[in-house]
Formats: sequence, C-alpha cells, structure tokens
Amino acid sequence: MKNDTKILGPNHEFDTTSWSLIRAVGDVQAFDTFVRIYWKPLYFFVRQHGQDNESAKDIVQDFLTSVLERGTLSKADPSRGRFRTFLLASLTNYMKDRAKAAARQKRGGDQTILSLDFASGEREYSLEVASGENPETVLHRTWARTLWKQALSDLKAEPAHLEAFQLYLADVDYEAIARKTGLTPAAAKMAVHRLKGQLRDTVQHYILQTVADEDELKAEMAEFMQLLA
Repeated sequence: MKNDTKILGPNHEFDTTSWSLIRAVGDVQAFDTFVRIYWKPLYFFVRQHGQDNESAKDIVQDFLTSVLERGTLSKADPSRGRFRTFLLASLTNYMKDRAKAAARQKRGGDQTILSLDFASGEREYSLEVASGENPETVLHRTWARTLWKQALSDLKAEPAHLEAFQLYLADVDYEAIARKTGLTPAAAKMAVHRLKGQLRDTVQHYILQTVADEDELKAEMAEFMQLLA
C-alpha cells in the first residue's frame, strides 16, 4: 500500500445524513453494508480474546443475528461516543451474557444466516495479528483495513485506469505504470488523480454514516489514515 497520508485529501463539508447506516437498521442493504465492514474486526476481536476459530465464528454469527433481530443499532446514541465504541461494548456484553448461559437453547431452523467469509478471516487473522496484541487495537486496525479494501472494491473506472491506480498504490512510478497499462504517463497521472478523489469520497461516505458531527468525522478520518500507516 502506498504510504501517502494525503491520498484521501481534505475532508468535505459535514453531511447531515450522518449515522444513516445506523438509523437504517431495518434496511436490508444498509445492514449488509454494516456486516461487510464490521464482521471481520469483530471476529478478530473475539479471536484475540482467546476463542478458537469455530467458537469465534459462532459468537460473531450469533451476535450479528441478535443485532439484526433486536434492533440493537437503533439504540446507539451518537452523543455518547463513536460508533465503534458502542459496537465494542455491545459485543463485550454479549460475550459476557453468553458465557453466563450454562445451558443455552439451540436455535431453531428460522435462524438468520449471514454470508460471512470466515475462511478468509481466519487466514488473515493468522497473518496479521501478533500474539498478545490488545483486542481493541486489533479491532480498530482491522476496521481500517476492511474499510480500505471495501472502498477499493467500490471504485468504478476503466480496467486500465484501475490497474494504474493499483500500481500507484504499490509505489510503482508513472513511467512503469504507463508501460504496464498502455496508458501515457499523463493519462496514468490523470487516472490516479481521479481515482484518489473517488476513493476519498467513498471512504468518507462510509465514515459519515457512523459519526455525529464535523469534529468526529475529522477524528475518524485521521485515525483511519493512522491505522493504515
């Protein structure tokens, strides 16, 4: 990943649609977006608390199902802190309640099944997490990396332009990018500039949905970049 702390550019004016992802908890598409961004950080957090792969999968699956069925996200209060803090507290409480349930009833056939790529998560966990690392640190870093990958996957452009941007992020110079993509150096620079803006807007779009005001937006964007460094 290119070490360019200015890649996301300046923040835009704060949008009044903040917390829209959380407020739209009943919206299937909104909840799917929430799951795609947050299941892996939650899974890593649970694993770092000493749970094995299978137990962590069950905990995260059941927690997210509970969040959906009970409308947990609608109870989040932006005035009481950032969304990840609320989510972390909710998961921690859920894990405590689960541990206290000595004889948990098995769920019936109507259980909500979420599409989670746990196999991918397990591989990444093995590669990215240091032994004994603080679970909250792991969650925050995984959130940033997951959001980064999601934003990259959302980019829309011609294949050659997308390739040019991926090469740029890998610290390839424009002359080499031009040779590999068939673009001129000038066209490659233009494509990178445009996709930088698109990436910035995409990341900010996701973060805007979980912050309450301009100051929190700036703080979350700054922490996002720091976590990627």
